[in-house]
Amino acid sequence: MTPVRAAICDGAPDPEDAGRRFDRIAAAAEEAGIRLDLEEADSRELLGLACRNAPYLATLLARDPARLSRVARDPYLRRQKPAWVMGRELAGRTDLADDLPAALRRYRADEMVRLGARELGLGSPIEVGAELAHLADVCLDAAIAHHQAELSAQHGPPIVRGDDGSQRAAELAVIGMGKLGGEELNFASDIDVIYVYSSDQGSAGTYSLHEFMSKLCERVTACLSEVTEEDLVFRVDLRLRPEGSRGAIANSLPSLERYYETWGRPWERQAWLKARAAAGSRALGAEVLATLEPFVHPRATSVSVVADVRDLNRRIKAELVRDGVDSGFDVKNGRGGIREIEFFAQALQLIHAGHRPALRTRSTLGALDQLLFAGIISDSERAALADAYRALRHIEHLLQLDTGRQTQRMPRDRAALEVLARRLGHDGADALLAALAGHTGAVARLFATLGEEEEGPPAEVVALLGGDHAGDDEERAILARLGLRDPEQAQRHLERARRRVTSPFGRAAEGARARVAPLLLADVLESPDPDQALAYLAELAHRRGAWTTLWRMMDENPELRRLIASLFGSSDYMSKQFIDHPELGDALLAAGRARARRSVAELDDMVAARLAEIPAGDDEERWNALAELKNGQMLRIGLADIAGELGPEEVCAELSAVAEVCLARGFELVHSALAERHGEARGEDGAPVGLAVLALGKLGGRELGYASDLDVLFVYAAEGESDGERPLPNVEYMSRLAQRLMGALHTMHPGGRLYELDTRLRPSGSKGLLVSSLAGWTRYHQESARLWERQALTRLRPVAGDAALGARAAEVASAFAYAGVAGGEPAAAELAAAMTAMRDKIERETAGAASPVDLKAGRGGIIDIEFASQYLQLVLGPDQPELRTPSTLEALRAAVRLVPDLAGHCALLADAYLYLRRIEHRIRIVHDASAQRLPADAVELDKLARRLGLADGSALDAAYRRWTGEVRRAYDAVLAWRK
Repeated sequence: MTPVRAAICDGAPDPEDAGRRFDRIAAAAEEAGIRLDLEEADSRELLGLACRNAPYLATLLARDPARLSRVARDPYLRRQKPAWVMGRELAGRTDLADDLPAALRRYRADEMVRLGARELGLGSPIEVGAELAHLADVCLDAAIAHHQAELSAQHGPPIVRGDDGSQRAAELAVIGMGKLGGEELNFASDIDVIYVYSSDQGSAGTYSLHEFMSKLCERVTACLSEVTEEDLVFRVDLRLRPEGSRGAIANSLPSLERYYETWGRPWERQAWLKARAAAGSRALGAEVLATLEPFVHPRATSVSVVADVRDLNRRIKAELVRDGVDSGFDVKNGRGGIREIEFFAQALQLIHAGHRPALRTRSTLGALDQLLFAGIISDSERAALADAYRALRHIEHLLQLDTGRQTQRMPRDRAALEVLARRLGHDGADALLAALAGHTGAVARLFATLGEEEEGPPAEVVALLGGDHAGDDEERAILARLGLRDPEQAQRHLERARRRVTSPFGRAAEGARARVAPLLLADVLESPDPDQALAYLAELAHRRGAWTTLWRMMDENPELRRLIASLFGSSDYMSKQFIDHPELGDALLAAGRARARRSVAELDDMVAARLAEIPAGDDEERWNALAELKNGQMLRIGLADIAGELGPEEVCAELSAVAEVCLARGFELVHSALAERHGEARGEDGAPVGLAVLALGKLGGRELGYASDLDVLFVYAAEGESDGERPLPNVEYMSRLAQRLMGALHTMHPGGRLYELDTRLRPSGSKGLLVSSLAGWTRYHQESARLWERQALTRLRPVAGDAALGARAAEVASAFAYAGVAGGEPAAAELAAAMTAMRDKIERETAGAASPVDLKAGRGGIIDIEFASQYLQLVLGPDQPELRTPSTLEALRAAVRLVPDLAGHCALLADAYLYLRRIEHRIRIVHDASAQRLPADAVELDKLARRLGLADGSALDAAYRRWTGEVRRAYDAVLAWRK
């Protein structure tokens, strides 16, 4: 072990301490008869991180040396572990039933070591905070299940009895508050909870429901909070419950509602901003949150909101000073600390979220993102607060990983401060203190602006707009000082915008222009990419007719001005949309205020209402309305995506819903027009004959990207002809219907183009007929279809046209896709070989051996994941209906449950799919480029990395290669499963 020890100590922040901790772990392992596996790279790295940078983790490893190999082998050492995985792992602990407290503490210790390593470089503080919160959730769930079963066995199950004599099981919900609710827990956090049960009407044997639930909550609290020789699980803090420490430990939902209706105070409303159904009955938890929503988010807010938040902040700070002794800077509660960032975001949520549901997010960074894309704060404000939050949370975590104790105070001892600085990656204490002062100073200045009117633009910006400089050199120097990467190019864009912006536009806009123009330029120069934003500003300025209305709108709605600047500095894709259609100002403003999520039914209602306003026969305006709806919804989805409110899976679902509605309504328009000329299609028996539009590929799986084509095929019911004055054979009638739909969706309408339909997945591909009869389509798949077509059918679903016919076609597709593999024709091994050969061919021909960064077709890319999913569907689908889904993610998640041997691999593939799709979305939004390849240019790669929350392009490249390497290994394991 000497070389390993030397490697750990060499260059450590405190070499002597690192050596001592290594020796203690080695001695404990020898005493326990355990051989430390130091030949394995992850074990060495984990041991080094603990001994060098996290004494508390080293203590946990010395307490149980076998923990080192357990944690090093954890497949989630380098990626975020979902809560359901934690729950499954905890349930699998053999000592859970016999000694619940010990089992919880041992599992928690394992997870602390894993999460500590992720904090120290294998993850991020934000991911770690969420995982710690989920760890608390599953421990609460386990304690509730154990003690409720125990109490029910002793006293009888808790039953709610209705006035009508009905009975149902009483439920308990744990509402997570504070950092638990916001999924921002730290390593030594208390968990703030409020216990809520269903009702007081009922009993549990001789106990009232209140007595039973109170006893249950006392046991759960003690189970987690009591300190044993193996530490505790989490300290449970109940002071946020109604009436605080004087109140009942648990409240029924009706009593909770009465309390907040009658006695709820401003600080309690602020606390409930972070409330989350964390454990117990999630359904009851959701009911609690819905019931209290009018209290938390009233439509009208008091003018004293900001004053209330400031007062609470002052009172917290007053508690920091005891007996006049300065015990070190508190990164949480000190001036410019974490608390002020949280309170800044919460104050603005309290003011605006009552009438802007999009702002109702629990996490601090999520709230800052939403405030930015609602136009309430600027990008520079968001960036300063978010950067400070990440830095301060990392410091807080390392302070707690030093001793395992709850502390947020910086050490006053110089030597200890030097060690902390080196653990944080700084050259020394002075560098750390300077970086800390930069962050806290920025936070304190912004916190002090709460409630103040918006400041005017800086004098330099006003001078830039007017061209009031001694010469070009001075102007370029100012632009460089303001952060422009290419001052010469920026100067050209500025001059172009200046000529248009400062020219007269008529009396109506003149006052608005004078007020808004310098503020808009200031916002552009503070955007995430001011070079890009200034270029788009210049482009917009030269679009005729764009400005007069926009000046008024930006003057009346300052958030629109900030939104435009943020959009121009964040997204090539959406900026181009907006510039091509500046009439989308209303849609952009609505998108910043809208809920992020829309169902197909909601979208269809919106379309129906808009189409109803258009006079009959004006099909051109109807198509234009569809295009405007699509563009407005793309803005909504894109803003929510950039702001982090929609995850990659939700982005895909939202984009798919918009496409589905446009397809369905577009089909109705072309069908109606065709029927006027040629009547309705009829079968040879005179019965009506419909056409079904069947989605395949990413539309079929509800997995669309921002610029995806729509893979579809057309199937009609039967041969015959239409019944109009100019009848057509059904094949010709349906062909015209399909062609007109494709043409109308592709046409550039005044409101923009809708979609490109791709029909190459039809029988015989591009050589085959555009439409097929159901009988002919069925016969083709029975006699001629190839393996790739069978794979494609796993993602088929009807999306437009004749719904009954679509359902029949889906049954045919399912019967063909899921027949004949189980049992051996072709055998699973032959299927795996054929799919692998096809996969290898795609990789060679599409990605190329020299292009490993192709997200879709490259090694370990999205096609690997889709093929693995489809292999399991084809092999197991005949016997497992859960696998018969068009969704890649749903199929993989079902496989996790159904195939224990492959559960870990399938879970990884599902996580990797979301990771790669998120990169795809960002490439399209940020660069408006093909979403398949990472940018080759280093500057563009850095830009993309920052939009993904990573430090730079090298970090993105390393993460991408790690993920895709793991995907290829999982793919190989899945396709080798039945060999």
